[in-house]
Amino acid sequence: MFRKSVQSLTALTKACGSAQYRSLYSASALGIEGYEAYREKTRTQHLHNVDNFKRKMRDFVSGSATNMIFTEDLKNIIHLIDNTPEDKQLLKDIILRYNQQGKELRFGNYVFGPVIMRACHHLGDADLALDLFKGAGGDGFFDQLTSYQILGDMLYEKGRYREVRELFDSIKSRQIQGGRFPKHCITLTFAACYKESTPEAFQYAMDLWKELNAVGHVPMRKATAFAAALALNNGRPEIAVEILGTVAKGNYVTVRQLKTLALCALGRLEDVVPIFRSVLEVKGPFEKQQTYCREVIQKVQEAVKQAKEASVSSSSLQDLERMLEYLETNGQIVNDTLDSILCSEIVSTAQRKDNNSNLADSYNSRGGRVQQQQRNFRPTKKYQQLRPGLSEMN
Repeated sequence: MFRKSVQSLTALTKACGSAQYRSLYSASALGIEGYEAYREKTRTQHLHNVDNFKRKMRDFVSGSATNMIFTEDLKNIIHLIDNTPEDKQLLKDIILRYNQQGKELRFGNYVFGPVIMRACHHLGDADLALDLFKGAGGDGFFDQLTSYQILGDMLYEKGRYREVRELFDSIKSRQIQGGRFPKHCITLTFAACYKESTPEAFQYAMDLWKELNAVGHVPMRKATAFAAALALNNGRPEIAVEILGTVAKGNYVTVRQLKTLALCALGRLEDVVPIFRSVLEVKGPFEKQQTYCREVIQKVQEAVKQAKEASVSSSSLQDLERMLEYLETNGQIVNDTLDSILCSEIVSTAQRKDNNSNLADSYNSRGGRVQQQQRNFRPTKKYQQLRPGLSEMN
């Protein structure tokens, strides 16, 4: 009955300006702010010696193969390079020379991959990041989930969605850090598929969803919302409903609005009533008021109008009309687009119980140092509480 309205419903989530790209993860979540702070510190330390240091490094990489590039040299260059072709080439040459040197000479545990990717993100150069990744990636130089995440975010920001998918395929095939399905990379991949919204991207996303479901992996809620929105965009509201049904708490702003759109597209207006009722219920004076996007409400109104024109009469339609009026008078309809809410930046990647997945951790813990796995160690004996050392007070 309502199939005629499906196209307008699916067009709703495509309303974002495709010419305007932005990052999915905030600078703080990716550790870019930490990189920039350390960059300023490094430049201050070198002060009037930056150009001389770069000149010396150029002489080293262009001279004898016996010239050693030390860990500290590469670390300094990463934080001193400017957005010039000469400096970018210098970074490539130093990484190449550093990797050619014997790994037995590296006694430190500094991990360069994420920091280099942050440098490229700071410069806004996804091509440089890809060139470095392809050049040194085979040596395991960028075999960290954080490196993949930052590179993927750069590609997403530039609208290079197909390359985001290709990057995820690389993660799966190589099982970086022992995992085939890292949650943040999955979220970024579904976001890229949603933005691309082609039949190929849709099929890729649905195959990935089936694969995740088969192994019992539960994606982040944002990834689930992207997958459902993509199904809506491709005229498959029934798939959207099934995907959204996997979310334990269905009253999140994106989940309930996407479900409302999918149910309207399926002509299941009676099932929209309980969703609206949950939004209108106020359990306490301090509970945050729940809202709906105006464009979503307009689609519900159109569906109600079509049902009435088709001579469909039910108490559910009357309830919906009353609820729509109340949402308006109660100030619970906002002008934000559903797409803007769905694509809003992820500002933190730390988990509540385990913050090992925090993408910015390598700067929260002294540069690019390897993160130690959290140990649930509880001593059987009680020891005297000692005064914390300097490293514990940071």
